[in-house]
Amino acid sequence: MVGAIMHTLSLSMTLLVLLAAVMHASWNVMVKIGNDTLLNMGLTMGLAGLVAVPFLFATSVPDSASWIYLLGSLLTHLGYYLFLVLAYRHGELSQVYPIARGSAPLLVAVSAWILPPYEILAGWQMAGVAAISIGILSLSVEKPLTGKHKWEPVAFGLLTGICIMGYMLCDGLGVRSAGATEAQQFGYIAWLFALDAPMLVAFCLWRRGLRPALAYWSGAWKLGLAGGILSAGAYGISIFAMKSGAFAQVSALRETSVIFAAIMSAFLLKERFRKRRYASVSLVALGAVLLH
Repeated sequence: MVGAIMHTLSLSMTLLVLLAAVMHASWNVMVKIGNDTLLNMGLTMGLAGLVAVPFLFATSVPDSASWIYLLGSLLTHLGYYLFLVLAYRHGELSQVYPIARGSAPLLVAVSAWILPPYEILAGWQMAGVAAISIGILSLSVEKPLTGKHKWEPVAFGLLTGICIMGYMLCDGLGVRSAGATEAQQFGYIAWLFALDAPMLVAFCLWRRGLRPALAYWSGAWKLGLAGGILSAGAYGISIFAMKSGAFAQVSALRETSVIFAAIMSAFLLKERFRKRRYASVSLVALGAVLLH
């Protein structure tokens, strides 16, 4: 394609994104601990937004050109939360989450190729993206789809993946247009978390009610704070990595968090780690090697 460009990550940034994937997996496992996944997520993201507030004063305001992307990211994040909740209503986390996270890297790769910034990947890198996506998606077929509404988890999972694609592209373009200084680029990240948190918190209060939500959060705020710090750090690293690395490359490495979460769930939540998962882990690991 005319005008297409190639970005690549340095080894140090690749390792940072993999660290971000471990951090992302960690806060997702924390969200699964407890009786209410929605309120756990709301508490985690709400406190992530609170953690971001001091950074609004320690960084610089991003250039005006980036705010349209910031708005797009906020809207697609809201869609992500809504579709994920609907997906969980009709399917199990072990089915829905791999569909959402596994479809995202391929969607990002295709979108970034045919739309601005017209990024291309080398053949082995595209193979790496495909290996990671297939490895993650394979986790969703451990149990057959059954019941009257068996296609809803797939549909809502894919819609969630489309939203992930949307906010990854918006944030990648946003951080690149935030300004020439790192203070402006980190400012974009801080504003994203600070503005995103109130929307999810408001959604939780609407779904669960003010008193039940506050009562639940008052007893879980310590775990939520740890999750919020991990969440902000994990996605902040991913956004910053997209400043110099290809969007699809960062997205695929980030989504290896699903594998880390499966491993953590087996040890911490005592979930069964089936033999098929070893093949998935191996395929994702191969993909990560090919991406660099």
